[in-house]
Amino acid sequence: MASWFKARHPRNIPAGYHKPIGQLIVRWNFTELYLQSIIWHIWSIKDPKVARLLTWDLSAVSKVELFQHLVPLWITDLTEQTELTAIAKDVESLRIKRNRVAHGIWGSKPGERKKLRLFQIKRETRIRPRAIPLTVSDLKAWAIEIDKLNLRLVRFHKKLGAPIP
Repeated sequence: MASWFKARHPRNIPAGYHKPIGQLIVRWNFTELYLQSIIWHIWSIKDPKVARLLTWDLSAVSKVELFQHLVPLWITDLTEQTELTAIAKDVESLRIKRNRVAHGIWGSKPGERKKLRLFQIKRETRIRPRAIPLTVSDLKAWAIEIDKLNLRLVRFHKKLGAPIP
């Protein structure tokens, strides 16, 4: 739920948040690696330098969009189209969650220091005046969701016969 209040933004958050935040970020990087590798394989790019150049400085949004555009032009098998579309939908949902954590700022209401909320950065220029409560359990759940997504990506990657990135 959105909330408007004068917030206190600590420089440090409780240590219990550190591990799940790290897991979420590292697992997302794995997600992007496999998105890229699937794109490279489907487009038959064999030279690693060319493949990496294609996706070198793309934002996560652009990588997800590229991945989504593989259907139906380059993926003709209906089962693979369905799986890729479902994966792409989950990737986009989890990208948004990851971005909240990676680009947000933590804060709390006055008098509620232990109830952390995450404020979102809008276009990297300003903090939006809304915040969502986010617990360690929430972060762990998001990291688990990304891990499950990664297992699907690895299976899809293997099914396509793509080499390990």
